[in-house]
Amino acid sequence: MNSKVSNFPVIEHLCHAPSLILLLVLILGLSGFVCGLVGFGFGIVGTSVLWILPPREGIPLLMLLAACSQIASIGQLRSSMPPLREWWPDGPAPCILAGLLGLPLGVWLLTRLNANLIASLIGLVISLCALWIVLRTSVMRSRPLRRTLPGSLLAGLLGGTIGGLCANPSSVMIIWSNLLGLSKEQQRATIQPFILSIQLTALCIFALRGGVFSGCLGIIWASSLAVILISTRLGGMVFRKLSDSAYKRLVLILLTISGASMMAKGWGFCSGVLAKVDHFVFSL
Repeated sequence: MNSKVSNFPVIEHLCHAPSLILLLVLILGLSGFVCGLVGFGFGIVGTSVLWILPPREGIPLLMLLAACSQIASIGQLRSSMPPLREWWPDGPAPCILAGLLGLPLGVWLLTRLNANLIASLIGLVISLCALWIVLRTSVMRSRPLRRTLPGSLLAGLLGGTIGGLCANPSSVMIIWSNLLGLSKEQQRATIQPFILSIQLTALCIFALRGGVFSGCLGIIWASSLAVILISTRLGGMVFRKLSDSAYKRLVLILLTISGASMMAKGWGFCSGVLAKVDHFVFSL
């Protein structure tokens, strides 16, 4: 028995530290709740698990659970999602297609640019955009942009590229959806399929590379899945009770936090943890 346990040192360590197990459950539960509530943000909260788990298990775990949370959330809100036949050209399909093309471009740029500087600049732009949207809404009565195919393709391309550069593919889509003046259901019907497509693509890439998914990871994932499904469902239930304006405020708050965290990462704060996620694309 001891020889088997020793093959999974992370699990053995957690078994001797119940407080860490409780903290892990709380972090993952809150991550799932946030994802169910607003449709993104799993990684904003979930990155904290890297204080508990080593990156080898923590990063793939976040990717897997973020994808599971997105699938559960989309399933819960499927009545608000347009049928597949309506995904082109006024649905999420153009964004997804362009995003998948932009993802390798972002990874390519990451190897040739100063990653910290780029993360800081993009984080600053995201935070300023969120602030501008707030002022734009409260100070003047602005007319929303018209949804067009070129606009959808451009938003998806930028989102995928930033996802490859900074592991934050959702920010552009959130800003774009707000500029279009979409309702909370319409925003999620656009943003969540886009995020899920990026997450599943990243998972496939890492699976093909090999050496990422282990038996230890499988045990932790299976043990955490129920927490994610329950918390995501609770978040979705609260989402249904939110008004469009309340939902928009929550989204902009999380968007600002996301931008600020990118600036902090670029400036070197918490680099021992956050630098581990530079090359990984999961739901932020």
